[in-house]
Amino acid sequence: MRKFNITIAALASASAIALTAPAIAQDAAPQAAAEDANSDIIVTAQRRQEKVTEVPISITVASQAQLERQQVNNLNDLNRIAPALEIQSAPAQNTGGGGSIRGIGTQSFSPGAVASVGVVVDQVSQGNANISDLFDVSRIEVLKGPQGTLFGLTTSAGVINVPVSTTSALRVSGMANLRQGVNRNATTGDWNDVNRYAVRGRYLWNVTDDLTFNLLGDWSKGSAENGGDFFTFLSNTPANTALLNSCGITPGEGNQDFCIGNGLRSRNESWGGSAQLEYDAGPLTLTSITAYRKSETSTATGGSIYRADPLASTLRSGPTASNIRLFTQEFRASSPSNSMFEYTVGAFYSNQKTVQQPERFTISVRLPNGVVIRPVDSPGALNEITDESLAVFGQGTLHATDSLRVILGGRYTGGRLSLDRTDAGNGAKSFQILNVDRVSWRTGLQYDVAPSLMAYATASRGFKGGQIAVPTAPLLPYVVQPEVPMSYEGGVKATLFGGAVLDFSLFYSKIKNFQAQECIVNPITAQLVCAQTNIDGVKTRGAEINLFGRISDRLSLNTGFIYTKATYPGGFIGNDGSNIGGKQLAYSPRYKFTLSGEYEQPLTSGLNGFLAADTIWKSRIRYQNTSRTEETFRPHWTVGGRVGVRSEDERYSAGLFVRNLFNVNEPSLLQSNFGSGLGVIYGPQSFRQVGLQLDAKF
Repeated sequence: MRKFNITIAALASASAIALTAPAIAQDAAPQAAAEDANSDIIVTAQRRQEKVTEVPISITVASQAQLERQQVNNLNDLNRIAPALEIQSAPAQNTGGGGSIRGIGTQSFSPGAVASVGVVVDQVSQGNANISDLFDVSRIEVLKGPQGTLFGLTTSAGVINVPVSTTSALRVSGMANLRQGVNRNATTGDWNDVNRYAVRGRYLWNVTDDLTFNLLGDWSKGSAENGGDFFTFLSNTPANTALLNSCGITPGEGNQDFCIGNGLRSRNESWGGSAQLEYDAGPLTLTSITAYRKSETSTATGGSIYRADPLASTLRSGPTASNIRLFTQEFRASSPSNSMFEYTVGAFYSNQKTVQQPERFTISVRLPNGVVIRPVDSPGALNEITDESLAVFGQGTLHATDSLRVILGGRYTGGRLSLDRTDAGNGAKSFQILNVDRVSWRTGLQYDVAPSLMAYATASRGFKGGQIAVPTAPLLPYVVQPEVPMSYEGGVKATLFGGAVLDFSLFYSKIKNFQAQECIVNPITAQLVCAQTNIDGVKTRGAEINLFGRISDRLSLNTGFIYTKATYPGGFIGNDGSNIGGKQLAYSPRYKFTLSGEYEQPLTSGLNGFLAADTIWKSRIRYQNTSRTEETFRPHWTVGGRVGVRSEDERYSAGLFVRNLFNVNEPSLLQSNFGSGLGVIYGPQSFRQVGLQLDAKF
């Protein structure tokens, strides 16, 4: 079996002007939490730098060192860093990253959908023009619960906050990831190729003692041959299984094979940049962030969605292309830290436009006499979706006493979502508009029980804008109402072992008009139809505990456990006609445990050895709105680790690693009614990987 994965990362840092570099280095903002014992872990969860133990939000923090030892290279890998976070990212369903927090997220094929979990990179919201690769990252902060008062765009379930490195005047970093597999075309014997390249640049300039200019830019390009990571068959009818066997496919768990004569080829390219100005005006710090992002995706050839030529029934999609462009502008004013009343106020404007080119969709059925009929042959439509919003926001903390603080924040969002649609067959035009006018808010108390122990309680109402769903023809576009969660959280944070953080929280949330996707088979055409819908009364509640930081000079640890009861409302009828009211939501394990740790031991005066381990345990996961056991994945452990050596200054390291040691084939996506069977998408994380890791920083 020919399959390999190569990742190359290069990092170069230099001062743009030698005379200014020392000042910039001294004035640069503190970075990722230092992993030395007795150090404070600093986060920017409230748009200012604070100790994580002083922030009244449940947060999981993954430092740069942890990201490196766990080989967290892209958004999909974030599954392994936080028990509350799940990433079910799949082709054409990667809405804003595809994340869910505490069971709440957005899974959708619709180009008009927006995410429940926002991804913010260096203070810039990514919208749907999102990054996929993580490199040169200082730390990841997973913020749980609605974060709309300060982060705004698509944050009704939480935020993945990604600070990147800022330690020099000029910094350039690059990444290349070349991979074969995980799928194989049994017809040709070829593995699918998935290749990605990316580069990021940053220029930091202290114009004066009070004014800082920060310019950032990134570019990435990727390609997928032979269909990329897409559907293979998990099961099928006896007759279809015999047909699949005839071309080399054996349906079952872990099946990586498909068989087609002509595979899909896709390309994607994205780039973006931001200009950030920060001015210390004495009583206030003024910040302006102007950002622009663009993402383009194209499929050069059409292909079989089932990826199995012998089947009598075939779904085919034609060539298509889409692009997303996002412009954002944010202004903020922040009071000094440690004042009696600390506050941040601001305004945020966002304009996101998605253009989806027509995509022909065909259903072909070969009758027993050899005649082929086409019950569906749709030329598709040109869809232009514009999502524009303007918000004003503010959040303040009143230090009522030395120990007691009162939190109050709010956000007003006004917006307009529109769809301009042109049918590619008859040229018919349609236009839909959804106007948004909503207030979200947050309030709470926090109390210092002891110097190293803080307790808090908060209530917040979040908001996620509506959608104009764009289903497969012949269905017409329609409006999906905004999603509004009402959430309550209480917890404690403590400092242990001189530097590690213990974070415990209880949470409850009820969501009005939860935005979900339901996929059913059209009884007339046998076509799989996926449609967006609102489910009113979804609830999520539970408890979570996390411990992260440096336990001793040699041992660092990040571990956590969550119990999440995320359920459908009472009496809810699933896609299979069964009553699944009160059952666990799709894509939400009820229990999840994560652990990542590393022990370091000096070997010589300049060389240290290390031993790292990481593991995840998840309870059973439901993939569909049904009660069928075959559409779930069993409780399971996923175990990995690394052993190696590094220089004392951490500039060089070498190690052996293993991911998914026991080869547990957890799917990224599972789809029922797929060619009369079950279809499944596997990614690299679904199979064992063993390799050699070499790192160099210069």
